[in-house]
Amino acid sequence: MHYEFPIEQLALSARTGFQTGFAKITVHLMPKFEDVILEPSAQGLKILGKSELALTPPAEVIRQIHADDVEIQGPRVRLLYGTTVREPVMWVHVRTSQKYAEAVVQDLITRDAAIDQVDWMPLQSVVLAKAPLRNLLGYPQALATLSWNTAELKMWLSHYAAVTSCPDDDDAA
Repeated sequence: MHYEFPIEQLALSARTGFQTGFAKITVHLMPKFEDVILEPSAQGLKILGKSELALTPPAEVIRQIHADDVEIQGPRVRLLYGTTVREPVMWVHVRTSQKYAEAVVQDLITRDAAIDQVDWMPLQSVVLAKAPLRNLLGYPQALATLSWNTAELKMWLSHYAAVTSCPDDDDAA
């Protein structure tokens, strides 16, 4: 288990049922990516990322290599199973124009984020928060829409915490 990679995406061949072979060949054709591990499996090629943002470049290259012969599933949170189920909690750092800062804070609050700090600087505001990764799926696109593609987003793993409510994803990491 790669604990530092709390999110995954699965790439599947639409041409063959032999997903392991597809995954191994694809790994050999891929360049190296920062913040990503590619893991062949019987289900297909697992793209393990440090954040949702890290999943995009490998998925784009896989689509270039395989065109319409590949299906890339949506991202999934990787849970840890033991005596308790634990989920990844992410740090979120957003730098945005002051005119969008309040909307960013409100959106993060609706995603169950704990706002750690907001710097209301004249030109650019900075928001720092922590939230369960399951509530942040799709956040890069939502933030781009909210800020008219002007916000800068960084996300990284803070820690794993006991799941307090039942997440939709029941896959083990």
